[in-house]
Amino acid sequence: MILDKLVNKYYDNLNENDLYIIQTIHGHINDMKTMKIQDLATCAHTSISSIHRLSRKLGLDGYSDLKSYIKLNTYTEETTQDLMELLNQDIQQTMKYMEQLHYDKLNQLIDRAPYIYIYGTGTAQLDLANDVQRQLWSLHKKSLVLRNEQDFKNGIEEIGGEDLLFIISLSGESKNLDEIIHMVKTRNIQYVSVTTLRNNFLAQNAMFNIYVNITPFYLYNKVDNSSFLPFYIVFDIIVRKFSEWKIEQMKK
Repeated sequence: MILDKLVNKYYDNLNENDLYIIQTIHGHINDMKTMKIQDLATCAHTSISSIHRLSRKLGLDGYSDLKSYIKLNTYTEETTQDLMELLNQDIQQTMKYMEQLHYDKLNQLIDRAPYIYIYGTGTAQLDLANDVQRQLWSLHKKSLVLRNEQDFKNGIEEIGGEDLLFIISLSGESKNLDEIIHMVKTRNIQYVSVTTLRNNFLAQNAMFNIYVNITPFYLYNKVDNSSFLPFYIVFDIIVRKFSEWKIEQMKK
């Protein structure tokens, strides 16, 4: 079944409750594409935290990654995907999210910040963070990319009360990320979350949330892939909106 490969790989880490949750998932496999974690918890007679722990035991980042894994592995050769249409849908949905943002608040945070820090939780996120830094430099904003978790922990004491931190994550859920958010909260650091999932720990604790739509897809050789283009579009929009806002401020 769908999760057999992961179950076999991490079987020694699983307990009876984990196996029961997996059985429940297989019993509702067609619903998993849209099933919320609360609904799965109810079906499996377990807690939301138990489902997150199971996801991590299976080597995944969190529930959203578990859903993505299931979506990708239920793909069959009979299923056809219009890859350009998927990309178009991701861009259009992301643009809708961006239309809902309160840019005045975000612009003020960026404008007031003496220094802006960018932290990405993975390799692709780090590439994005580097591009964000390039864009911030074009705005004459001082910025620094925190390149890994150790960099973050080493540098957190340097982040001031007026500084701004962008945290970029696909799911917004992971054990390491939980620790980082606790460190941020105890120091009263202002941070903006940029994630693909609306209901996640990172977004729940941020002072400003930005959401991106990304749909995993298969290439011709059955290799799964995801496009980070919507993330790049998000920050491009942020830069343009900030520039427009600054022009209006200068007219006053």
